[in-house]
Amino acid sequence: MQDGQQFGDLPEFCDFGYIARVARVNGAALWSLAQAPGTPKRAIIVTTDLTNNTTLRWQRGDEPDLAGYEVLWRETTAAEWQRVIPVGDVTEVSIDLSKDNVFFGIRAVGRDGLRSPVAFPRPGS
Repeated sequence: MQDGQQFGDLPEFCDFGYIARVARVNGAALWSLAQAPGTPKRAIIVTTDLTNNTTLRWQRGDEPDLAGYEVLWRETTAAEWQRVIPVGDVTEVSIDLSKDNVFFGIRAVGRDGLRSPVAFPRPGS
């Protein structure tokens, strides 16, 4: 309290039922991430090819339930992924889309359909 004015959150103004529901949603999200395959490692966009195609490479995960990978992309001005294509259990893919016009991402998919967080590939060769 300062100069007779109360500051800060007070327990009597908290909705503990709502707080409990938010905690359950957060727990379910964490459980889902923990069950999914790991985020692809060493993801790169091959920049040595001067074509309108984009080649992406990454290291395969060693999870026993790994089913494959998905490539995602969005326009540079978009806030969310706009396209997703399954590419299978591979570690390299070429897409008929210019690397200059979109942001790419790669994620792993488990046999149960759970997906990893997206890896953002860096330029490489």
